Amino acid sequence: MRAVQWDAPETLSGVELPAPHARDGEVVIEVAHCGICGSDLHSFKSGFAARPGQVLGHEFCGTVVEAQGVDGVTVGDRVTARPLIPCGRCRSCLAGETQLCDVGVSQGIGYGLRGAFAERVLVPHAVLDRTLFALPDEVGDRAGALVEPLAVGLHAIGQAEASAGELVVVLGAGPIGLAVLIFLGLAGVEGVIVADPSALRRDAARRLGAALTVDPASESTIDAVAAVTGRGASGASARADVVIDCAGVPAAFEDALRLARPGGRVVLCAMYGRRVEMRPDRLTSNELTLRGSVGYRDEFPSVIATLAKGDLDASTLVSHELPLERIDEAFRIQADPAVSLKVLVTPGVRVP
Repeated sequence: MRAVQWDAPETLSGVELPAPHARDGEVVIEVAHCGICGSDLHSFKSGFAARPGQVLGHEFCGTVVEAQGVDGVTVGDRVTARPLIPCGRCRSCLAGETQLCDVGVSQGIGYGLRGAFAERVLVPHAVLDRTLFALPDEVGDRAGALVEPLAVGLHAIGQAEASAGELVVVLGAGPIGLAVLIFLGLAGVEGVIVADPSALRRDAARRLGAALTVDPASESTIDAVAAVTGRGASGASARADVVIDCAGVPAAFEDALRLARPGGRVVLCAMYGRRVEMRPDRLTSNELTLRGSVGYRDEFPSVIATLAKGDLDASTLVSHELPLERIDEAFRIQADPAVSLKVLVTPGVRVP
């Protein structure tokens, strides 16, 4: 089968690999779409969680072509899968915090295990409604490939505990930031302010319900938010109830601690991959709550149900679709926030 593997930083190669076959408790999926995630870009550039020969790709959907000993699953079913498969045995898993599984990404699809930038992908430990999820007819293939990143956004607003009547600031309007914005709106949180230097992404945020968008490259996010909330006691900050950082740049983290009101909450959803400077006294003097948000726990079914009801049009997040043979181009496009939202790779499409 055709696949694309990571060989070295910023080096991908198309290869022919043996097609996977299912053993007991496993399914093989013919991949319809696989999205490029920010962590894929991180792997592409630096080798994060990748060794030479690793097939990346973890945001995917497709059709079951083989299934062995998996209750409720038959060949022909359209599905998506949880790529970070919990071990079910560690302390976190036993407590229901499967997103904090000790195994981490080392045995995830696209991380350690072969990913979905390929014609077919194997899902081990396949359990319907736990690691494998059926897609109803109302959820198309584009939307099916976005269930995973949408679940990341839904988990983040759960960590934020945002509620109607609160003012929320979202830093970063990439696919995860836009997912956060969408689910905030569905939860009845109005007046969300979104900051992103990309005009394309700010425009998408406005279409998806942002009350105000800010270009942090040309204006102060703190000043823009303070114009709505009023200044903090020091006069150098704003008074947002919740700040959700989906940007992952040092300036955004610094802003986040100054945007939140005393007693406010800051949620870090972005993966920084670098050191940042901070003043811990901003947390202390304002009694801020700083929380992390990683992956997802049990959000896949809720995301699929939301898509099926039509409350969320996932196609609004997709800016590009490219065949597997053009994956280098796809990665370059995804890495440029001025031109892309979510880029999907379509392994089933062959270039003549």
